[in-house]
Amino acid sequence: MRALSLAPVAVVTLVHLIALVTGADTVAAWSQVLLMPALAVVLLALPPGDRGPAWPWALGALAASWVGDSLPKVVPHDAQFLAMIGGFAAAQVLWIVAFTRVDRGRSPFAWTLLLIVVAVALLAVTVPAAGMLAPAVVVYGLLLLAVAWLASSHGWVGALGGAMFVLSDGLIALGAFRPELVDWSNRDLAVMATYVAAQALFVAVVLLTRSPDRTFGRAPRRGTRAPANP
Repeated sequence: MRALSLAPVAVVTLVHLIALVTGADTVAAWSQVLLMPALAVVLLALPPGDRGPAWPWALGALAASWVGDSLPKVVPHDAQFLAMIGGFAAAQVLWIVAFTRVDRGRSPFAWTLLLIVVAVALLAVTVPAAGMLAPAVVVYGLLLLAVAWLASSHGWVGALGGAMFVLSDGLIALGAFRPELVDWSNRDLAVMATYVAAQALFVAVVLLTRSPDRTFGRAPRRGTRAPANP
């Protein structure tokens, strides 16, 4: 079942990325709507005891991300960007809660510093061009920073997911407010590939960090006792 649950993610992601490369806009648009439900299958296909204590929050984050993917397709053009960042902002909040509901270590200082530098640079470039949306951009940037920082406290899997998330959302922000800086072909492919990779890695963090001795990507804490033999 665990192997089979990955099949929808692989198939939908492959279809979506191929559609982006080939310019099949209709296929790309509607396969995007299926990405987060496919990832939700990975969570829901497992017995509740194998999903980790934070799985409801992770499922909520995937649902909010689905709203961010889907709502812009049905609202007026001038509301599409706000609909997208509204859904994704809710997802960021839910991922923050999820990452604080499971055992975690400390985010490496160098990684924390790098995140701050990247966040400040992105905000410095995009906020002056955001106009009335500037406050929303700042709030969203801080949420993104918090998600990436908390994810990195769960080892290299979370850190890689956080990096992919920052890269994906950074490209979206630059495309919206400073398009001349990211005016290259296949930018959408890079956005979506890193977006799906980040969400998949976050789901992996939730599934693999069930207890202090089962955190993936870092050693158990000192003083953690091994379970007694029955």
